[in-house]
Amino acid sequence: MDRAHQILKDVFGFDRFRLEQEAVIRRLVEENENALVLFPTGGGKSLTFQIPALCFEGLTLVISPLIALMKDQVDVLCRRGVKAASLDSTLTPDRAAWVKEEAMSGRMKILYVAPERLNNESFIAMMSQIKISLLAVDESHCISQWGSSFRPEYLKIARFAEEMDVERVLCLTATATPSVAADICTQFYINEKAGIFRTPVYRPNLALEVAVAKDLDEKLDRIVPFLRSRTGPAIVYVTLQSQAVDVAAALHARDKDLYAMVYHAGLPSEEREKIQNKFMESEKGIVCATIAFGMGIDKGELVVVVHLYMPKTIENYSQEVGRAGRDGLQSTCLMFLSSPDIPVLEGFCRGDTCQKNSLSLWLQEVALKEPASDGTLDFNLYQQSKVADVYHVQMNVLNLCYAQLELDFGFIRAVTPYYSTYDISSRAANGFQEVLKSASPAARAIKKHWKTTSKGYTIDVVSTSTYEKVDRATIARQISDWELAGYIFSKPSQVRARYAIKTALPKASDEIQIVVDRLYEGMLKRENDAIDKLRGVIKFATDDDCTTKGLAQSLAAYFGDSDAVPEGMCGMCTFCKTGSGASFTTTALGIPDPTKIQAILNACHERDDPRLLARMAFGITSPRLTAGKWSISHPLFGSMVDTDFNTLVTSFDIECKKAGYVSTMAQQPVNAKKRAYIQTTSTSTSGSSSSRGRNNKRGRH
Repeated sequence: MDRAHQILKDVFGFDRFRLEQEAVIRRLVEENENALVLFPTGGGKSLTFQIPALCFEGLTLVISPLIALMKDQVDVLCRRGVKAASLDSTLTPDRAAWVKEEAMSGRMKILYVAPERLNNESFIAMMSQIKISLLAVDESHCISQWGSSFRPEYLKIARFAEEMDVERVLCLTATATPSVAADICTQFYINEKAGIFRTPVYRPNLALEVAVAKDLDEKLDRIVPFLRSRTGPAIVYVTLQSQAVDVAAALHARDKDLYAMVYHAGLPSEEREKIQNKFMESEKGIVCATIAFGMGIDKGELVVVVHLYMPKTIENYSQEVGRAGRDGLQSTCLMFLSSPDIPVLEGFCRGDTCQKNSLSLWLQEVALKEPASDGTLDFNLYQQSKVADVYHVQMNVLNLCYAQLELDFGFIRAVTPYYSTYDISSRAANGFQEVLKSASPAARAIKKHWKTTSKGYTIDVVSTSTYEKVDRATIARQISDWELAGYIFSKPSQVRARYAIKTALPKASDEIQIVVDRLYEGMLKRENDAIDKLRGVIKFATDDDCTTKGLAQSLAAYFGDSDAVPEGMCGMCTFCKTGSGASFTTTALGIPDPTKIQAILNACHERDDPRLLARMAFGITSPRLTAGKWSISHPLFGSMVDTDFNTLVTSFDIECKKAGYVSTMAQQPVNAKKRAYIQTTSTSTSGSSSSRGRNNKRGRH
């Protein structure tokens, strides 16, 4: 540990470690064991892998979900003289080539990549030649099916660690409940007694406040004076992209001195980077943002975090308020509850549940496909999702379905996906001359079938493999070898997911239906779990606990820290100040209006899927609703948003049953004026999304 202490002082400028940091580093450096770090946002997780990275001889590979997070950490490390970089889609070919060279040479100490990078065959080939001393998995709660942000891409990380013979693994997260932590430990062989290092979620300098408002105007009445009196920067979180724009404009209209920047995933990456940098440099800046903003934000003097619209989960809430008060000074975190906001949030929870028949059609395609020569099944999920618009299965739903075939049924095992198309350009003056000298069977096949482009060549490795009887992987490896040798740049595209068959897939229709039923049950469970988490946020904000505990204690207890807050009372939150939780009830109607039900039935003549009709009534779009013109352009779309969704499903199921659950050709409705308040889009960092108005610009994040 002497070297670790020296690095802490010389490189990072600290005299001592904070809390459990030293214990984590000792676990890695001296005990050579895997570990799980459960530190709150701003708790110093990064140092627990950055310092060991400088102690070890090999490479530390960091799996991180967001480019913004990577960039921020890489910039800080480089300023401190650490050889660190990220390998991501924003890099120029020259920069990407330099990063790969530095990694291959052993000079690179810390390399950041997204989990999707594990789909890149050339990256896997490169990593197989590099000693990975430490694998750090940030946001590791995404690995767990029990978490709120489960992402199928994360499933490959544990397998990658085993196949690359990684020496040590460190998992990091700020938002793991006890069940999620146990799941992470199981997947990465972490000893739950000795290998988990936890810092309590409780931050005594954060005042957690809750307010109830009937509409946006009432919210603005509260936050305008609140923002006027702030002493430092502030983040105002919203749900939809359009809300970020509208709220920033509304703040400026009420007070010309309240100029707020706008940040969401719909902006160009250059503009997002510019806004983030401007905010980081500001003394009292305000940003109106979706949850796309904040990952990697480490602004110590942030004094205000406002959730103008309620977050979907307590995990999201904890992570976002954790960005405030990192300088140790008191900061205020204000969350609003408002009845009109609940249907939009509930729509996100329900948007991915598709028609059962859609699952049947998809599974038939998967189960009946002939395996490739290596015994694997491969699919272009983008193309499959476009075709699946006929089935009404979205891209993210397909990913989850494949994950369920692997996790719950054991039919398949995801293996390294591949790209079917490569664009090749010369890297050196004599790059193509060297390529033309190559005489291997794969090289000859490539040169026979590549097509000239303005920058070089493009090659379809799948069709080339078929025509020339040369294994596709061999062709891809030849391209990778040329790139690693410095002759060319390559840009792969048209990714095809690939799965090894572990157990025979069902072929008979009744066997397929059994699997479909379970898949559909899993889909409904995810929907219900999301709704439960949404209601959990409401309960957290409104609960009058007989044991008299404040919001800070409730938050800590949710993550397993039941004794974090002295006597359970922080003294600063709404509960501690008023002696009770916020008074708030949702207004969803339990009995649908029969006139409105009949109007939906008259407009949409389909009777095979009661959920389709319920989605139209509630305002949750889908490919099928869009194709039938019953989505955001229809005047009845979202007309029953004030009614309980499950009650709508029950009501429409009665009508579908009367009609024998049949699909009919519907009349084409007349285009009407769009109902702007229900135009929304969702794009999740957890790997799942649901939407209200999925195809327009008024989106989430």
